[in-house]
Amino acid sequence: MSESEQARVCAVAVELIKRLDYVTDWRLQKTYYLAEVWSIEERIRRLSALDFASWNHGPWSLPLREAEEALETQGILVRVIRPARRRPEAEFLKVQSSVVAPSLPADDAEFLEAVIDQVKFLDGETLTRVTKTTSPYQLAKPMALIDLDGHLESLRRKHERLQNSPRVVALIEEARRE
Repeated sequence: MSESEQARVCAVAVELIKRLDYVTDWRLQKTYYLAEVWSIEERIRRLSALDFASWNHGPWSLPLREAEEALETQGILVRVIRPARRRPEAEFLKVQSSVVAPSLPADDAEFLEAVIDQVKFLDGETLTRVTKTTSPYQLAKPMALIDLDGHLESLRRKHERLQNSPRVVALIEEARRE
């Protein structure tokens, strides 16, 4: 992954962590994955170049974990031990408010806000189930990379076929005449 792609991953991670407030690494992994899939499906473009693997407990990305560690080293993120719902305590990620963190273009930040609105109240089991029902996850072999670029290309081809369909062209012409 290039330096600019790594910076992009860091900026997306920071935005998600800020909007989720206290978030575990596990929840960040699942939320980031869903943001990638939904970006492909809604905007026909990748959010970042991040790769995810298909693990038993849902999608997971080593480069995302490395981005967290880099942000921690830069003093942008801290890990905080707090009481948790299902166990006495857990390690949460928090963006330091006193530090200037990497930022995203407004349209990406707005998109991530919509993603957060969809997942913020999901419990962990439900969030994992949602990630596992996505088409890219289901098509991936266990313990293998999830082909997000292939998913994007498939949707692009589908959109192109629809745009070039004589039936769609006729429907558009009919609508214009009305």
